[in-house]
Amino acid sequence: MKQQTSIFWITLSSLFLFFASCKSTKIIQSEEVEPTLETQTPDYLLAQLAKQEIAVDWVNAKAKITFKDANQTQNVKATIRMRTDSLIWMNMKKLNVEGARILIDKDSVYIIDRLKKEYYIKGLDYLEETYHLPANFEALQTMILGNPYFFKGHQFTVSNKDEQYRLSSEKGTNTLSDYWLNGTDYGLEQMSFLDLRNSRKLVVGYEDYQLLGPVNFAHRRNFMMQSEQTGDVEVIINFTTVELNVPKSMPFSISSRYKRVE
Repeated sequence: MKQQTSIFWITLSSLFLFFASCKSTKIIQSEEVEPTLETQTPDYLLAQLAKQEIAVDWVNAKAKITFKDANQTQNVKATIRMRTDSLIWMNMKKLNVEGARILIDKDSVYIIDRLKKEYYIKGLDYLEETYHLPANFEALQTMILGNPYFFKGHQFTVSNKDEQYRLSSEKGTNTLSDYWLNGTDYGLEQMSFLDLRNSRKLVVGYEDYQLLGPVNFAHRRNFMMQSEQTGDVEVIINFTTVELNVPKSMPFSISSRYKRVE
């Protein structure tokens, strides 16, 4: 279980934490678009995305997670709790048996492997140093909330096709980003990132939006990553229950009988 837990967590974390630059965008003029939708400018579409961003203090959710790569398919149930800008807590179960408990703060990742009676403590920079995957707390938090994530300094053009608007970053940088918005309500349906320097690609899909009070929350997330290190990896997250702004405990203690693994 040690190897499986490590592979699962590293891959899932990699997908969440794949890109980690500060949010900042610069607007340029849009390209010509097809006449299926009303022509919009990048600044208008970015403003629509900003209106729909979820800003809460607490998230408490249960989810079914499917992990697939070339060698295996795993299905687990997870409880995910987050205190914004502070902590993320996860409890992973398989066949109703807890396999792993995870706590993430702004600096470190703590992982308890219940089955092997082992634990890990790693800095968030561990993912970057070991797997060449930039990581920070803000990126992971943004992905859990389902908000768009932007690279610093990216400029955008607009095209539209098949009832979707597409915001595309300008070529000439090491990373390209694209965002697909629903043509009717401007909801985020997909975003993709291409790391040209390291030959990596991440595509994130958002589906099954449901109203939770005043906000629209995507209950299905699909993460697809391609890289030389991981091959093709897919993680599907189906949220079964979600509570917002309900404080919850995040119990995390390591038994003295557990062995630390470096």
